[in-house]
Amino acid sequence: MTVYLSNANAHYGSVSIATRKALSGKPLAPDDASSRKSPPASERGSQSTRERILDSATRLFAEHGFESASMPAIAKASGITAGAIYKHFESKGDLLLEVVKRSFLSSPLFAHGSETENDATALPYLAAAYTEPALKLVRQLSIEVHSASTKDAKVRQVLSHSDKLAMKGIAESIAAAQRARKIDPNLNPEHVARLFCVFIMGLIHMDTLLPDLIGDRSWHEFVRDRVAILIGSR
Repeated sequence: MTVYLSNANAHYGSVSIATRKALSGKPLAPDDASSRKSPPASERGSQSTRERILDSATRLFAEHGFESASMPAIAKASGITAGAIYKHFESKGDLLLEVVKRSFLSSPLFAHGSETENDATALPYLAAAYTEPALKLVRQLSIEVHSASTKDAKVRQVLSHSDKLAMKGIAESIAAAQRARKIDPNLNPEHVARLFCVFIMGLIHMDTLLPDLIGDRSWHEFVRDRVAILIGSR
């Protein structure tokens, strides 16, 4: 939860904007969409080659899956030759690992820590953010990362560490809110944090499970209100 989005490139910055607006309780505008295409060639000069590769790989892994997203396709989307990509990453597995590490910077679970001073009362808005079209890429990539973790030990290690870090930070924010009498003091902070993360895991499957509810305002508000009850918010 001490990871800061300012260390990420422009792609992750767009997710940060969407997250901040979601946590404020305001609807996300279409312009905030994080699933935007790679920047045109005229704009690529401001990005390093490595950043362009990571940006393209993130999008293609999310949209097509790790197995289907080929290195030549990633290179083409990055504006470089297929051979040039190996100057920056030894293999597609190494590229995925770096995408995994950076993907957690874009996750609202980590943005929560740096943008709201760990205020647990913002958790309902954080959960509701996952119902928005603007976080489609985050949802897609989260699913792909969890899938890849079953096949790659390094990815599994990074995911496990990040999950534990997120739950620890959320539990600490809940405990702090309990001390401030903002949240039911009788609840176990660690259990609440775990249940909250399980709830989020369900929401990241909305694109296949409940596609018609993505962007639906009444569903957004329902999720926000139910999570407020879940965490014992007063």
